[in-house]
Amino acid sequence: MKNSDWFKIKKYPHIGSPLTIRDREWVERYIKDPVKVKAHSFSPFIHKAIKVRKYRRETVGTEKSKLRTNGEKIRHIFYANHLDSNIYGYYADLLSEKYEKYLESSAISSCVTAYRRIPLNPKNPDSRNKCNIDFANDVFNYIRGSDETHLVSITLDIKSFFDSLNHKILKRRWKEILGSGADLPEDHYNIFKNITKFSYIEENDIFSFFKSQIIVETKDGRFKSRSIDKIKYLKEKKAIAFCNAYGIKLLRESNYIRSNKYHDPSREALRIKGIPQGSPISAVLANIYLTDLDMAIQKFVGERGGLYNRYSDDLVVICKEEHKTSILEFLQASISDKENVDLEIQTTKTKVFHFIKQAGRFQCFEQSDVTGLYSQRNKMEYLGFTFDGENVLLKSSSLAGYYRKMKSSIRRGKFYSLASRTKSKGVLFKGRLYKRFTHLGSERKRLFKKSGKNDGQWVVSHRYDWGNFLTYSTLAARIMSFNSIKEQTRKTWKNFHRFLKE
Repeated sequence: MKNSDWFKIKKYPHIGSPLTIRDREWVERYIKDPVKVKAHSFSPFIHKAIKVRKYRRETVGTEKSKLRTNGEKIRHIFYANHLDSNIYGYYADLLSEKYEKYLESSAISSCVTAYRRIPLNPKNPDSRNKCNIDFANDVFNYIRGSDETHLVSITLDIKSFFDSLNHKILKRRWKEILGSGADLPEDHYNIFKNITKFSYIEENDIFSFFKSQIIVETKDGRFKSRSIDKIKYLKEKKAIAFCNAYGIKLLRESNYIRSNKYHDPSREALRIKGIPQGSPISAVLANIYLTDLDMAIQKFVGERGGLYNRYSDDLVVICKEEHKTSILEFLQASISDKENVDLEIQTTKTKVFHFIKQAGRFQCFEQSDVTGLYSQRNKMEYLGFTFDGENVLLKSSSLAGYYRKMKSSIRRGKFYSLASRTKSKGVLFKGRLYKRFTHLGSERKRLFKKSGKNDGQWVVSHRYDWGNFLTYSTLAARIMSFNSIKEQTRKTWKNFHRFLKE
């Protein structure tokens, strides 16, 4: 196992200063000692709620109306301090190694696609790993290449996935993957205990408590305390910690630290479900949790000549039309099985589409539950793409979100330029906007850093500039081999400059 797989140096503000490359030796020695991990006292997570705007056209039967429902999806993110995060990362790698062997032995490796390193070309050691674009393309190609005349796609989501993982089932699966017998090893048990019954503090609370003495990094690399007025300025001011390790005691004395151990404020019932979304170990635990479900669905669908794939909590099945009802019933029964899965399907997101071959190619239809009639107004959606049986496009909501962020960022930049009290008052600095929203910032590249030897030299770092939305859309067009995706983003440069002039 490569150390770089799990050892991460990040500078987000938390309790205590971030780790540096100089800490690597003692961190590795500490984390690889099961006795120390068994006795390790984890710091509270920091919790923040991220609002994601959702605009969907209301559906009546198979027709989408002109009315749009305006909703917000709240994502609850919990992130650990820097040492704890590396402990989770190391044990995530240990579990991933065991999990990969389990997948190979149980013949379901091709079904599970998220949170794994799957080479595009296993025979090429320099091959890039597959991403959601490749996985979506595999499903679409399966439909295109079928000799059947009538196929059905079933896509569904699991409701509140990470929040709903049953602790008893998770522990059982964890032991099975490790092959540890009746009990988890003590170091693993300490991690299980903390990931299921954890403490946390609200991000707004810890910021408010320490806002007059936030620890920041200066230009010469030193740390110092300074006052920061608003939480949104943390990144701009290079904040690297809310407080030092002693801050935990002050937070506890002020009753800011909350416990996730109990299901309700009365502290009578222990919480029996849910793990934090955002920790380095959460993803592999989510995959491990669903091993029995994946095997059961793969067997049932495979026996009927179909395809099953799961990307996190997004499930897709492609099957013959004659098996649609039995597979839908099996999915419902298997996912809600209290003993082995104990999860719930998000019924509003369950979609069934019919692919009927006409003139040598598939056409996509949706059948009305009321009239039984077929409509071509809606298309299959999977992993951020729409598919009509032949052509692939980016979801319109993805493109709308990109333009919404572009417009709001330009407006925000104009507002702050006018509010500035410096000589540059009224001047909009466009470089960052061009980089974020146009092809000028779409190239993926390695980042450089100072050599650290005070010689004025710059060296290649291990970090990347991953580009922007256009990087993603260009990659999608290349993988999918569809110019229609390029056509969707053809006017981005024109629209960007139109927003600048507004």
